[in-house]
Amino acid sequence: MESVAERWCTVTVTDQQGRRHSLDVRATSTYDAAHLYVAHAKQNPAANLPTPTVATVFEVVTAGRMYSVQGAALQKWIMHRRQEWKGPKGLLFSRRPMLDSQELRKPD
Repeated sequence: MESVAERWCTVTVTDQQGRRHSLDVRATSTYDAAHLYVAHAKQNPAANLPTPTVATVFEVVTAGRMYSVQGAALQKWIMHRRQEWKGPKGLLFSRRPMLDSQELRKPD
């Protein structure tokens, strides 16, 4: 299995009031970066990040370029990886959360 280098990425989500919330992560792809945002937002409520859903659009900036990841596409990517990856890597990946299916909620 080939190893893919991690890069610093800034993932930004805009809440219902139009405020932007960003998180810096080290990821192997734009989808991995968006998924790390999901995991951080759900596992750290004190961070006060909007809870991402399948309706969320993730803006991922890395190496000076901006990419857009749609929540529904990210959900499919997560499900595909969960089926594809086995062993320790698959086990660790399966512990990351999925996206919520309802509309984007503001933090409590």
